[in-house]
Amino acid sequence: MMARAVFWTTRRILWSIGVGLVGFFIGGMASGEMGGFLGLIWGSGIGFGFGSIFDQTHATKRIAVYWGATMALVGPFFGLIIGAAVFPYDSAVQEIVAGGIGAVLGMLFGSLIGIVQLKRLRRRLQTPESGSVA
Repeated sequence: MMARAVFWTTRRILWSIGVGLVGFFIGGMASGEMGGFLGLIWGSGIGFGFGSIFDQTHATKRIAVYWGATMALVGPFFGLIIGAAVFPYDSAVQEIVAGGIGAVLGMLFGSLIGIVQLKRLRRRLQTPESGSVA
């Protein structure tokens, strides 16, 4: 029981390190040393979120928060990719707006996924075992 109370479980550590390194390489290739540092922090946050999501076995409301926060971190990346495909030479303000819209849409979509998963976990925990005979 004590092992479950630890905030940094092995799964969260591995996800944070793995996605953090990916963020470091993406940020480093795009913007050098400072981009690599920011990419490391950004990727580690995403990795921690996914590690927390996949570590949940009990139906708690935190699963919706983890999904929302993780998708809010992933959203600007896809918002900038979609915006870059439409307008290849954007100004800084246009990129900030595209990233902000991506973050908001990612948070909303992630929260929706989290709510659906929470309901599914609660339903699974409330159903009796099918092999039991009363």
